[in-house]
Amino acid sequence: PLLPLAAEPDPAIGTALPLIEGQTFDGDPISLGGPTDGPTLLVFLAHWCPHCNDEIPELIELRNRDGLPDGMSVAAVSTAVDNSAPNYPPSEWIVDKEWPSEWPVMADSVEAEAFVVNGGSGFPYLMIADADGNVLARDSGTKSAEDLAVWIQTALADNA
Repeated sequence: PLLPLAAEPDPAIGTALPLIEGQTFDGDPISLGGPTDGPTLLVFLAHWCPHCNDEIPELIELRNRDGLPDGMSVAAVSTAVDNSAPNYPPSEWIVDKEWPSEWPVMADSVEAEAFVVNGGSGFPYLMIADADGNVLARDSGTKSAEDLAVWIQTALADNA
């Protein structure tokens, strides 16, 4: 597991993103981590989190203005589910938020294992991994589409 995001410099930079396996909301198997065809932006979201609700439109805006680097994939992990909180169930929430269908969503375990093993510390929690599956950057909190673009470009440039 990765250490929680807390220190600068981040001790997770350059380490392997833990391989997490689970299911989509439709029950299809999904795995995140490990080598891919390009860099990956991994976003951990909680349906009840106001910051996550603010972040999804920013991610969509980034995509719509072609702000994602060529070859970058995006995936989400729906985590920290609370059936008494707003926007339950998350399987409907993610659709209501118009999450792009080409971006897969993993349903985390009840214990939020994917979030914990990746060093999650707050919501939304964002990670960038290179094509080899190594962590390039991690952050927590809401970012505008413009700030996301700068953060992604900086992470890729710093680790080129």
